[in-house]
Amino acid sequence: MSNRCVVVAVIRPREGQIGTVREHLQAVIPAVHGESGCEFYALHEGTDDTLVFVEAWDSREQWLQHMEGPAVREITERLEGLLAAPTEVHEVYGVPVGELEKGLIPTAAASR
Repeated sequence: MSNRCVVVAVIRPREGQIGTVREHLQAVIPAVHGESGCEFYALHEGTDDTLVFVEAWDSREQWLQHMEGPAVREITERLEGLLAAPTEVHEVYGVPVGELEKGLIPTAAASR
């Protein structure tokens, strides 16, 4: 198992609020990209009007620092009253199997 912390966060906006929620999240992304240990922090939109962050952090400790930091506080404040359900956060660690380049999410440095 890898020490690299990968996080998938599923955000479910209230009906009709996806655009507003997306804008609030996009506003905070540049600050998160500058945080220590942030390998990537990528927003995706699902076909079911969910928004999904896929993130990678150099370590669990750095992800926990992010979770206690100003960007997460700002996201929480901005999204108050706009979500249909609490955000689902899944903290996972790679289990490499098969070909390494296909068995793990590549690092940001590897994709450059």
